[in-house]
Formats: sequence, C-alpha cells, structure tokens
Amino acid sequence: MKLKLRTRSEVEALVHLGEGRGRPRCLLLHGNPGSLRNWEHVVPQLFAAADVVAFDMPGFGGSPRAHSGHTCLSLESLAEHVIDVADALSWQGPFYVVGHSHGGGVAQVAAAKHPERIAGLVLIGTLGGTAHPSYRLLSLPGAETIARLAGAMIRTRRLRPISEGVLRRVLRDICYPEPVSSERLDRELHALALRPATLVSMVHVTLGRPCEQLLESASSIRCPTLIIHGAEDALVPMACARSIHDRIAAGGGCSHFEVIPSAGHMLIEYQATQLVEMILRHMSTWPVA
Repeated sequence: MKLKLRTRSEVEALVHLGEGRGRPRCLLLHGNPGSLRNWEHVVPQLFAAADVVAFDMPGFGGSPRAHSGHTCLSLESLAEHVIDVADALSWQGPFYVVGHSHGGGVAQVAAAKHPERIAGLVLIGTLGGTAHPSYRLLSLPGAETIARLAGAMIRTRRLRPISEGVLRRVLRDICYPEPVSSERLDRELHALALRPATLVSMVHVTLGRPCEQLLESASSIRCPTLIIHGAEDALVPMACARSIHDRIAAGGGCSHFEVIPSAGHMLIEYQATQLVEMILRHMSTWPVA
C-alpha cells in the first residue's frame, strides 16, 4: 500500500496491524540495496507478537526520491522519513525500530535525533562505525557514473552475461556463507532492470561519511538497543557493529551485543526464526512502549 507523508511524498509500505491495544509496534528498515520484500521471512513471525510495518526507503523498491541530489538520501533525511511514516500511521507514542544493514544506521540516527519517539532499537548486521570496504568503494569519485553505466548495461540483453557475472560477485559477499542461487540472481537482475536508478541510490547513501556520523551519534542513544551480527558476515565486519555497541555503552546507554554463529549478513533471510526469537526475548525485558 502507499502511505502519504506530511511532506506530500509517498512510500510503498507493508502494514500488519493486530487487533487490541498493548501490542508492541515495530517499524522495519531495509538495507542498501534492498526493499520491504527483504523482510518477508521476518514479518509473519514477528506479527504474531507485535504490530509490524515495513516500508521502502526513498530511492529503493517502490518509493520515489524527493530529488536527484544525494542529500535526500542522507542518514538525517532518511531518519526523518522514519518519523514521518510513524506519523502517517498515527503512532503518537514511542515505537521500536528494527534496522538491517544501512537501515540500522538510519534507525540509530532516528533514535539519536528523536529520543522521545523511539522505544528501542534492534540493529541487525548494522552498517556500524568506520566505513567497510564496499562503502569506501561506492563513495569514490566516479562511482555515480559507473552506477549509471551499470544500470544501462543491465537493461541491455546482449550484455546480460556480464551483468550476471558482476552481480553474482556482489551477491557472494552479501549472502555468504549461503550460496547465490540462480533464482536469487535472476530476481535481483530483474529488479535492477526495472529500476536501474537504484544503483545510483546505492552510491548516494554512502556519501557524506555516514559511518563516521554513526560513531559520533552513538553516544547519545539512550533507548535499549540490541545489536545482532552474523559471525561470518563477509560484507560488514563485526568490528563495525562492535564500535557502535561500545560507543553506546560508553555514553551511558544500554546496549546488548549478540552473535549468531555460522551466519552471514542476511540474517533476516536465512536466520529469520532465530532472529525473531532473539528480538522478542529482549523486547520483553524493555520498558513498555
């Protein structure tokens, strides 16, 4: 469904609201690249105990960007979208934010800027502090030009074998230690062919030194925070997430760090059941939102 925001923009959203009061409210934020569809294994299980809403962030999935400049995809701008989506849902009281990868960074900034609105954070395979190798590459000069060329290449049928090879290598780290299936590769290629501008959005969210911003803001987070990382994450080193945990704790906040053995970056896909169990277990000990 489409949610209309106070800014008159729209976002594509998946809304699952239960009957009765007292259920926790969870807003789910996908990574880079990604969409609300990444949560398809988590939503049904989490909905058994909480109201759940996932949405496509601007420039990804079915949500348009406000403008072509990279500032509309900064952590600060995306964090404001979190609050706008909650307002569109009439969530006036505090709610929980569950962020995966880059979505974890957005969740962190939302909590730092709007402490009265965020009841708790769950950061899964979170972006973390200090830029990891893929973000350093995406923020290099010329990366946007390469992204535009790659988008055109993906839509050119005779160049499909090259596109497949490049995307398979990218997905290898994202999915590791799980193999990249042919179905997964075809699905991702089809999505990028439909919206090649997603590749430019991938570059734009890395600009402005977001990882360094996260380190600076972490010490001001006061809501309960759960950080979950895969022991075999080949995309975002565990040290990046640890740095956020340490900064929150050093600033007087409450942060718990959990590691899932033999798991990689896509915990929300391959370890969904274990993940939801961990989230609900920790949320049950947090103050009622």
